[in-house]
Amino acid sequence: MTAPTTTSSSEKSPEVVEPVVAVDEKSIEVQAVVEEVKAPVLTKKVSAMSLSSIRSKKELAASLQKKVINLEDLPKDPFTMDEMMEHWNYYSNRLSQSGLMLMCSLMGMCQPKLEGVLVHIELPNEGSKLSFDENKYELVNFLRKRLNNYDLEIHIFVNEQITIKRAFTPEDKYKHLNQINPALEMLVRTFELDITKM
Repeated sequence: MTAPTTTSSSEKSPEVVEPVVAVDEKSIEVQAVVEEVKAPVLTKKVSAMSLSSIRSKKELAASLQKKVINLEDLPKDPFTMDEMMEHWNYYSNRLSQSGLMLMCSLMGMCQPKLEGVLVHIELPNEGSKLSFDENKYELVNFLRKRLNNYDLEIHIFVNEQITIKRAFTPEDKYKHLNQINPALEMLVRTFELDITKM
């Protein structure tokens, strides 16, 4: 062993400086959460021949079985065109409020026709049909639940001859608005309005 050497005053030994670690409450909380996550989850071992094991196996088998619904057992209550249109319009308004304007405008563009449980609609082109088909499933399910008839179907036909009528003249605008609200005619007569200056 060698004896410690003495150093002169001109040579100073370097001081060891320990780094300062700043710890805040958030890092302690995060570290505690991480340690909790890393902690192994201890499960109680169950004997394969115990009653609880047999019960858990039966519960697992029952949860894995597919539940088959017999279509003949679902309700098929009769409904009228007015009832169907009430729910059709409600669904369309709900789409409008939620911002799904494409489906809302497609539902407003076509006038559904009811034949038994089949709802027939005509759309002006294939693009409209594809857009309607994308959202048809939710509409059919909504109508089935509201009308309590699970045989209801929607059939879409493309009729490229459909033209959208637009009102350009004041008389056309008046006729169009009068169809929407028949009280307009009474307003025009009461105040003796001139519809040609609209």
